[in-house]
Amino acid sequence: MNSGSVVEVAVFAPLRKTFHYLRCADSDAIPALPGSLVKIPFGRGQRIGIVIGLANSTDERKLKAISEVVDTVPVIGAAIMRLARWASDYYQHPIGDVLAATLPGPLRHGSAPVRREASEWVIHATNQDVLDDLARRAPRQAVLLERLSTGAKTAADFANLEFDWRRAMRELEKKDLVAKRLRTANKISQSSQQAFSLNDAQQAAVVVLNDALGSFKACLLHGVTGSGKTEVYMAAIEHALKSQLNTLMLVPEIILTQQMVARLKQRFGSAVGVLHSGLNDNQRAQVWLRCRDGDIKILMGTRSAVWAPLPRIGIIIVDEEHDASFKQQEGFRYSARDVAIKRAQQLNVPIVLGSATPSLEAYLNVKTNKFAYLSLPQRAGLARMPSLKCVDVRGLRLRGGLSDRLVRDMGACLERGEQVLLFLNRRGFAPIVLCHQCGHIATCSRCDAKLVWHKERKLLSCHHCGAQKRTQHLQACCPDPEIVPLGLGTEQVEETLHELFPDKRIARIDRDTMRSKTAMEETFAAIRGRSVDILIGTQMLAKGHDFANVTLVGIIDADSQLFSTDFRAEEKLAQTIIQVSGRAGRAEYSGSVLIQTHHPHHDLLQTLLLRGYDHFAEKALEERRRAALPPYVAMALIRAESPSTQMPMKFLAQLAAEVKQKSIKGLEILGPIPAAMERKAGRYRAQLMVSAQTRRVLAVGVKAFINLGDTMPLKNKVRWSVDIDPLDTI
Repeated sequence: MNSGSVVEVAVFAPLRKTFHYLRCADSDAIPALPGSLVKIPFGRGQRIGIVIGLANSTDERKLKAISEVVDTVPVIGAAIMRLARWASDYYQHPIGDVLAATLPGPLRHGSAPVRREASEWVIHATNQDVLDDLARRAPRQAVLLERLSTGAKTAADFANLEFDWRRAMRELEKKDLVAKRLRTANKISQSSQQAFSLNDAQQAAVVVLNDALGSFKACLLHGVTGSGKTEVYMAAIEHALKSQLNTLMLVPEIILTQQMVARLKQRFGSAVGVLHSGLNDNQRAQVWLRCRDGDIKILMGTRSAVWAPLPRIGIIIVDEEHDASFKQQEGFRYSARDVAIKRAQQLNVPIVLGSATPSLEAYLNVKTNKFAYLSLPQRAGLARMPSLKCVDVRGLRLRGGLSDRLVRDMGACLERGEQVLLFLNRRGFAPIVLCHQCGHIATCSRCDAKLVWHKERKLLSCHHCGAQKRTQHLQACCPDPEIVPLGLGTEQVEETLHELFPDKRIARIDRDTMRSKTAMEETFAAIRGRSVDILIGTQMLAKGHDFANVTLVGIIDADSQLFSTDFRAEEKLAQTIIQVSGRAGRAEYSGSVLIQTHHPHHDLLQTLLLRGYDHFAEKALEERRRAALPPYVAMALIRAESPSTQMPMKFLAQLAAEVKQKSIKGLEILGPIPAAMERKAGRYRAQLMVSAQTRRVLAVGVKAFINLGDTMPLKNKVRWSVDIDPLDTI
């Protein structure tokens, strides 16, 4: 039996084994309890790890002692430890890497963060006219006022702003619009503003969620765009708070859901915490500490917030559950949505997954009675669903990708003083640059990809590896070059819009124009202040925004994913069309959506227009069932890459041959094949697909791949990984 002097430690490294150590030699040292963050001698240096429990050792004399226990309190509680162990097993990933992902940067690096208190700023009474005026004359001050409108803020709440916010704050103080004071304790405060009056469907959903408090129940909240899902969330949060319980809420991207953050803080005050990638390591550590200490009652965050040490969770909410942002695509490849479901199950609490375009996985869970179904079929208040129409652009003359029908409807909309939103999920000026004289096409030297022309910045850029070069490099292709752009990007559409509507204010929203952390916030403030007439943008415009004055949405190119080799492409396209369409007519104005396409009779478009997303999902599920694809089968991808052309295929072929010899019943192995883009960032890539009818068989098969792969001589010549439930399969 173990005397308690030996502990098992998971090192923060991608190592598939744990290690045994003696507890600190100093008897007066902090005890190394399960969950403790420790520094340990490892090889010739020191590493950081987590004690995961007591261990048995046959010969303690051969063991080294822990060098230091970093924090006085174990940083990983029992609940998070249990969740991390499950995730390590499910995703077949080293436990040390999983545990490291649950902690903020300073803790991962072996530092114990200290709670800091600070001054805060509060807003004086103001009105929308003041905000609109500042949005036009002093947008930086408007950004600060908009943040303060939801409650008191500290310097940490403004640290991600890339302008001199302190100077702007002093100007607001001079105008007596804000005041500075010592920070008050975090507490729940109810807004004086009346809660939104729930309609029958919203009230029915709230009743189900409230009744589920204290037990595990997974619910899909399927609400059409603008149906008031946020009000359902807030009513459920309020009920949990009355029972002295906390709420964990996950969203795809904080910057795209600032309005929801504002509404939560306005409703519940300083007890709301926000955790996202825009915070630096120290700020994230402060939020983590406030969660652990119980100061935060409602935590809203992106993917990594699923691991936050929030005590006494009463309900978990995952908004836009279909969004691919919830899946980590590098390193520890977990789905925050699925981890959240498991966390709710382990804590025995309800979880609600909301979306206007639910994933096919969620639909199947409803069909098999694993999820309860809550429906919000109508928009809240006076708003009505927009009308959707296809514009057949075959043979038509297009100006910058815009048809005459779309331009005409835009003009009518703008004449009424309303706003227009145009969607094109392709940034830059043109995706291909061709020399008309010699036929040369600009390609990336490190990827199997064309270089995209960014006209404003005079750059050719690879959107896969980030390589860039100046456009003058094109001039050397032949003695008399004639450069011709092929295809369409948001930059080209913006240029055309300035020609067609020279007196209108145009905002382009993509990764090129929204390069700073505050650019999007300032732009959205201008849109809400009606200082923008036309919005043109990429996927950034498709998610969660509530622009009351937008009444016309134009989807410029709906064909981009109709014929993809990715079996999820049509699902993603259908979700995008519905989500973008949902930006129109969200207030009292009616809305319309024009979808430009060369394939107006395509089954997907006709299904969406005539019968809606539900019917599309039913058909797509049946196709997946017949093809034996997820969600009807469990799937994993084994990927390999190397600077050597042949090595990835050779490694995976040998690995597949070895596993096939084990004759694992029910395991299907397809490949290996080169990746759709075989060469990326100078490395050649290949993959093989593993599937099974049951999770158990898939787990056995993937474990066999890992065990064999770790012993193969070729493993040192490739970089290889395992992806359970992959979203990107090409």
